[in-house]
Amino acid sequence: MASITSAGVGSGIDVESIITGLMEAESAPLTTYEEKKDDYNVQISAYGTVKSDLSTLSDLAADLGDSTEFGRFIASSSDEDVFTATAETGAINEEHEIEVQSLAVAHRMTSTAYADSSAAVGTGSYTFSYGSTSFDVTIDGTNNSLEGLRNAINDSAENDGISASIINVDGGSRLVLTAKEAGTENAITAPAMFSELTAAEDAVIVVDGFTSTSSSNSISDVIPGVTIELNSIGTAQLSTERDTESLKEQMQSFVEQYNSVISSMDSLDSDTLMSNFETQLRSVFFQDITLPNGETRNAFDLGFTFDKDGVLSIDDDVISELSSSDLESFVSAFTDTDNGFGTRIEDVIDVYTVTGGLIDNRTSSLNSSISYIEDQIERFEWRMEQVEERYRRQFTAMDTLVSELQTASDYMTSQLSSLS
Repeated sequence: MASITSAGVGSGIDVESIITGLMEAESAPLTTYEEKKDDYNVQISAYGTVKSDLSTLSDLAADLGDSTEFGRFIASSSDEDVFTATAETGAINEEHEIEVQSLAVAHRMTSTAYADSSAAVGTGSYTFSYGSTSFDVTIDGTNNSLEGLRNAINDSAENDGISASIINVDGGSRLVLTAKEAGTENAITAPAMFSELTAAEDAVIVVDGFTSTSSSNSISDVIPGVTIELNSIGTAQLSTERDTESLKEQMQSFVEQYNSVISSMDSLDSDTLMSNFETQLRSVFFQDITLPNGETRNAFDLGFTFDKDGVLSIDDDVISELSSSDLESFVSAFTDTDNGFGTRIEDVIDVYTVTGGLIDNRTSSLNSSISYIEDQIERFEWRMEQVEERYRRQFTAMDTLVSELQTASDYMTSQLSSLS
């Protein structure tokens, strides 16, 4: 900026106000630049919001297309005191009668009684085994005690199947060995100082009249896709079916996010990119989905519906009235990996949200425009500095001339007065 900042001192003319007024007029285009820059920043922010919302919508569409989650099966027991059950991938609609005849029990052994935990057990090598695994521990002068033997067993790097603990009871201290896994296949073998406390037992269940034995009370290999947790002896019914409530919840989450996305695009309403996207997204609802069995569905057959304002919602009656066989086709229409509704929605969204996609390209273009405007502003401000310096030189010269004329005028007036 110019070094002269108090023009008009000599003449008494308010030159500073004149220069300020002139500079405000000269700087008017700067406001236009700043407004355009602000508009671009608003658009970038709006695109960021839309991209984030679309990523969430894509995730929800992926959930609709996930056959392990969407319309997943649930398993129930008629008596959860006997057993509980959970359905996994591969479950189907089925019912079974299950009788629990025995529970799996972990093997336990106890040592002879010792005076206390510090009593010597004798040095040497002790061999233990569980199932097909065996390991040795060494007792020497540094750890020759009941406590030392316990620690040696628990600290053995080769021991993953036996837990050792000391109990202090009537008659002295005892070292108790407990198999970490139940069942006869995990039974413990120990030195002669140990005797059996609790026998290892396998779980035995009868499913629809057929017997199955397991070393664990958690059984997942009898009914495909179902895990049974045994709790007590008894008989109960097992049922599996599609979880239509979670299915509707997932659909509703998608609907709410869809409407949120459309709403977030309002700030970009005149944007051609977003208009094209909305058209493509809506078109998915009208496309036929061909199922593996040859049947066709569209989104409206699946319960989606639009009101006159384009707001998406779910027709619960469509889902409530589905028969078991229709429900399978219904789920397939969402989850088919090649042609399903979830996949189609994801495909449309990914073109816009993927790194380097259409939204990133538009945002990059807007950032380039902002950089160009910032360059224009910098050049403009430099020109304004030159203009202000010119005005100040001109007004300084005028100020000096006026001041000199006033001085000459005062002198002449003084001389004329002295003559008279």
